[in-house]
Amino acid sequence: MHMLTPGDEESLLMDIKEGIQYALYLGKQEGRFTEDEIRLDRIRLNKLQYIVNEDRDLGLTFGWFKYGPAPEDVTTDAGIELGPRQGDEIDHLEETRLPSRDFLTTEAFAYYFLENLNGEFNEIVTTEGTKTYLEDFYKKYAPNDEYAARFTDLYIESARLQQTLDIIGNNKEWHDNSTEYYYELNRKFVPVSEELSKHESLEHTREPLEEYRKLLTSIISEADAKEELSTPQQAFINNAIRKFYNTIWDFVAQELSLRTMRGDNVGELRPDVETNAEKYRDGLWKKELRSLKERRHSVDLEPDLEDIEELDSEGNPGNDGQTLSGELIEQVSTMGSEVIKE
Repeated sequence: MHMLTPGDEESLLMDIKEGIQYALYLGKQEGRFTEDEIRLDRIRLNKLQYIVNEDRDLGLTFGWFKYGPAPEDVTTDAGIELGPRQGDEIDHLEETRLPSRDFLTTEAFAYYFLENLNGEFNEIVTTEGTKTYLEDFYKKYAPNDEYAARFTDLYIESARLQQTLDIIGNNKEWHDNSTEYYYELNRKFVPVSEELSKHESLEHTREPLEEYRKLLTSIISEADAKEELSTPQQAFINNAIRKFYNTIWDFVAQELSLRTMRGDNVGELRPDVETNAEKYRDGLWKKELRSLKERRHSVDLEPDLEDIEELDSEGNPGNDGQTLSGELIEQVSTMGSEVIKE
């Protein structure tokens, strides 16, 4: 098959993307799902691109990144609607943008998803909760990927943590059960940290994760002590959650990408990932967390007691990653409403 250039990769990704959009249109016409049921986002788009790339050995350069496999060339991800598109809205429906005829046309990609994936395609584009879907995706596809198989459990545990983070960052409703979310966060961070410790190549990312956990749970404990959250306080908490995705997990993801990247253009695309990872190794994450910590006082979510973070640093000594120890719960509870509401 034709060896892909970086420009070819961009064209091929666009063909696949438009094939997915046409498949959405045809699937809607066939009554597989309604337009209101379609929940395709960039994360799911990347998974569909990965599936066809693996199945047809297309040669696209993929690495496992924040949410599992994603194309290293992401230039086609920006500014494109992901809803259904009719055939007459697609310029290259019956041809490929690539110079070689070895590749599927946009229309052929659409029929690949509808006929080869069939029910799985329906599930991917309609399942509620992207992070919930990702758990199933990791269980099915990561063990069969020779590059990513060793990181399967890390991705699963991270997806579980992200589900809780997203609830807290989404709106103020979480505050009705804020004490439970405090404990849940502590509990779900543990297996992620444990999975990182199993890989010598990722050991250096444990400290950022632990420092972030201490900071975030300290912020959550202060929020928990409030009768209600103001809009600025929730906005600050949402920003704190984004630090996980944009800094802490991004650090891990850059390292994962370096260890899972393969395809026709690894040599050309790898240096940018190396540069990003090196910035974090040099301490960029510390600057980001320091900035977050310094802004806590502006929304009255700064701790009043110096020993809150010292207590929190004890972490969760449980072995199963599912329960907090009774001793830690008792310690936190006795600190009263300054830390956790009774």
